[in-house]
Amino acid sequence: EPCLLLFLLLSTGYKVQAQVSTAPKGAMQVGVARIDITPDGPIRLAGYGARPKSEASKIIHRLSAKALAFGSDAQGASVLVTVDLVGIPKHITQKLANQLATKAGLDPAQLVICASHTHGGPEVGNLLNILQYRGETFSDSLLAVDQLVHISNYTEQLSQKLEEVALAALENRAVSLVAWGQGEVGFAKNRRTPGGPVDKALPLMRITDPYGELKAVLVNYACHGTTLGGEVNQLHGDWMTEAQQMIESNHPGAIAMVAIGCGADANPEPRGKMEHISLHAKSLSDEVDRLLDAPLQPLTQAPVGKIKWINLPFANVPAVPELITQTEDKTVKGYFARLALDRIARGQTIPAELSYPVQTWTFGNELAMINLAGEVVVDYSLRLKKELGADRLWVNAYSNDVPCYIASKRVIREGGYEAVSSMYYYDKPSPFEEKVEDLIIGTVHELLPSAFTSK
Repeated sequence: EPCLLLFLLLSTGYKVQAQVSTAPKGAMQVGVARIDITPDGPIRLAGYGARPKSEASKIIHRLSAKALAFGSDAQGASVLVTVDLVGIPKHITQKLANQLATKAGLDPAQLVICASHTHGGPEVGNLLNILQYRGETFSDSLLAVDQLVHISNYTEQLSQKLEEVALAALENRAVSLVAWGQGEVGFAKNRRTPGGPVDKALPLMRITDPYGELKAVLVNYACHGTTLGGEVNQLHGDWMTEAQQMIESNHPGAIAMVAIGCGADANPEPRGKMEHISLHAKSLSDEVDRLLDAPLQPLTQAPVGKIKWINLPFANVPAVPELITQTEDKTVKGYFARLALDRIARGQTIPAELSYPVQTWTFGNELAMINLAGEVVVDYSLRLKKELGADRLWVNAYSNDVPCYIASKRVIREGGYEAVSSMYYYDKPSPFEEKVEDLIIGTVHELLPSAFTSK
């Protein structure tokens, strides 16, 4: 066995001493856990405005939350959670952060939750402001009581399960070898402009035991979970869950996790059929297998996290006369105006800014992981990679909160769904000001150590 361990360590790029132990140089404590988060009964689905108002009861994929815990308590542990959901609202993230701070002493900057952005997942507490708006029609009533109860019960259970899976990963920590690398997958296509920009990178993190046995794989790809359309009113995790299942089938005993990059303006192509889900999942799974057999960069230090909340200004906060006129609009913009007037009549205000979290995790000088909230368009990852270098950068979007689309200067100038109409679906008063791009990018630079920004 010592000879086998020596061979495995050499083949993965780890330096070893003449005397091999069960805790080789460069190892770190890592724990992994999973929990089923499939709703236990009918529930409304999130993701499509055109979807019927009926609850979904049939299941194509079971949904999961999975957690990786890095580092010892002495180092300061970190937890990364992936969820097969359209998004994660910040109040659920903050609740988990408080629970882990109390029960495990975890620094909130050392927690990140990454949503897969499947459009076949359950509504999580009215994450998107579309439950009572469909197509060209309005509904002025509250949700049916049973539908509201189902959503409320699910979000309560979700918080409990996220705490459980995070604590399980912390409890399961054991000596492990961690490495990362990047490949490429090509099924994401820019949905705004034919031939427009996409981020094809597939960063991968491999976690093994000291003998090279695969424990977990974390991958990231910048593409929407919209292979199936809104006419499919059944629970599913789209290509992301299918890919996880394929990877786990190819590597029994390992846990596969998928996060999403800056793919807010990218759709999978082709799309529309179950066979397309399998096609995309296989292309990703095949690239994962190729990377697992390739030399990867060892990560020898547990991540150090930093987080900063910044204010992103909206371009316009309409006053009451403008909102009254806006109610005549027959699209979701008119629906937003009616909701806004109702709030103003109750003494509430329409916010002029969005409070937005920017988070960085640095694994020594080998890897910077950027965690951005919301539906972030591709320009952000391409700009960050240009300014900081793509060889040591991993960008997760849909992290910690999904308040709305995060459009770039270019997209705001061009207009369209991601910049304008989507904001009303997300209960926001207008598009952002163009300067939000520089505010976010500047904050990333501010949070990262000089080893990453000196380029």
